[in-house]
Amino acid sequence: MQGIADTSVRVNFATLIVVSLLYGIVLLLFISNIYFLATRRTLAGKSRSRKQNFTSLAFLGVTALFLLVTAHWTIVVYRGYLAFIALGTPTKFYNGEHTELVMEALFFVSIFLGDLLLVYRLWVVWGGNRTIMIFPFLAVVGASVGSTLAVSQNQQLLPGPTAAQMAFWFSFANNLYSTAAIVYRIMRAKASPESYLMRILAILVESAALQMFWFILVGATSDLGSTTSSNCFAVDTFPAITAITNLLIHARVGLGWSQESPSRRTDHGGSSRKRRHQKSVPGRFEEDIIHITKPDHARIQQA
Repeated sequence: MQGIADTSVRVNFATLIVVSLLYGIVLLLFISNIYFLATRRTLAGKSRSRKQNFTSLAFLGVTALFLLVTAHWTIVVYRGYLAFIALGTPTKFYNGEHTELVMEALFFVSIFLGDLLLVYRLWVVWGGNRTIMIFPFLAVVGASVGSTLAVSQNQQLLPGPTAAQMAFWFSFANNLYSTAAIVYRIMRAKASPESYLMRILAILVESAALQMFWFILVGATSDLGSTTSSNCFAVDTFPAITAITNLLIHARVGLGWSQESPSRRTDHGGSSRKRRHQKSVPGRFEEDIIHITKPDHARIQQA
């Protein structure tokens, strides 16, 4: 029993360190996103461009995710301070701490936000194909219902991980489907002149593969519906991983390296056509941008 308690303390201490490191990455990426969007507006020279960038659904989504991760990290640090410094009894503290319920709620909210951003990404990549969006939409609804029931179940101390399992598997199915669909869409594009390694890296970022891999880790290590040390690390680091995944995607959007929505290209068709014929400016980032103009057509264009 003492060995199990010591393991729990070690896992929580390691989680505190790793979550803090991941939050540092999240903070850096979020600040970088703001800079990229502001710089893109300056380069474009449009009076409304900055407002459009900072009020887009994608940016509002990653901002909400950043605030959630900030709250989650604050609670992790607060719990660590009380357990290891203020109270000096980490074993008893972590075994009976009421903030565990708050962290679980933040975990499920991060799943929900991550699912929404991934579905939005799928919508952009597939050019608003409604048929493709049916399954992800239903999966997000199922995961939301399961998450709500799971938090309510644990708050009332009801036995059984059924609701948590329901939320996890719906969200896992959505991540698997959306990631595979995004990868397939990108791979259908023509081969780009960039290196094979860089193209693979771009595909991994665009498809939110990191979030998918972490879902697999959560499923492999977690006893859903419980708060044992076996699921502590994977679950507590998941919100930060979700934020990093989506901030990386949004950074590519801010730099103009990512795929564009057909509706956005329609709204700004004149400026987009003008940019297509612009020559590369020395000192600017250069990257192959995949523009999808129709649901059944994709082509790679040199920025």
